[in-house]
Amino acid sequence: MESAYLIEGRFYGYRENPRRTDSPLLKVKLVAKVGRRGHVKVRYEDGPHPGLEEYVKTRQIVVPWSDRRVFLRDEEQFERLHEHAKGVRGGAIVDAIRRILESSGEPSAGAEVGGLSMPLDEVENITMRAGLEGPPEKLHPLGFVDRQGDVHLPLEGAERLARAFAAAEPQTVLMYIEDFEEQYRAKGYAQGERYYHDLLRQYQPGFALARQWAGFEREVEELQKEIGRLRGLVSMAAYDLEAAGADNKARRLRRALDGR
Repeated sequence: MESAYLIEGRFYGYRENPRRTDSPLLKVKLVAKVGRRGHVKVRYEDGPHPGLEEYVKTRQIVVPWSDRRVFLRDEEQFERLHEHAKGVRGGAIVDAIRRILESSGEPSAGAEVGGLSMPLDEVENITMRAGLEGPPEKLHPLGFVDRQGDVHLPLEGAERLARAFAAAEPQTVLMYIEDFEEQYRAKGYAQGERYYHDLLRQYQPGFALARQWAGFEREVEELQKEIGRLRGLVSMAAYDLEAAGADNKARRLRRALDGR
């Protein structure tokens, strides 16, 4: 913890190695905020040496003792997420989820291979717009809200959210991707900035997947059907003109239909 948030006389959870969750959490009392830079004086209340006073690094003071239960609960849930993420492959799916959620306009929106981590209110805004009901952390059995008020979901939960949002607001997603592509394409033509085009090529599989989730392929299919229907009407009109003796008009109509 930062020294500014530590209060003398209060109890805290101390961990010899703050990066290791298997390192025991010991109860200590903050005796004094003095000593060498980055150190404070504590007294151990339990563990192998109760009553011992010594200087420890502030980063080894990991949580107020009163918050230890929720702290340990969060650690356990994070550990489950991290273990789950080891078997998840990223690639285009991660890019698709990231771009779709970014298109929502929420400032913290995005995703990584490990999943999604965002403030609860932002995720709630996206789930509401996506037409999903219930708490967002319930999008996956491993989802949870930590003690800071952030939602954490594995990649499968983030994908479910992204798919629902893309289906609910396809134009939002498609316009965002088009703008993104245009910006990177334009930047890549500047001298010394060709790497933007390389990045754009790397992102294309994710963009294609995001467009698919937004129903772009269905729109193209419907558009092609409509074009076919209109071509049939024009052909019928040309036939009717011929039948009425307006051969020149019929030929002009057929040439226009063939793009000549």
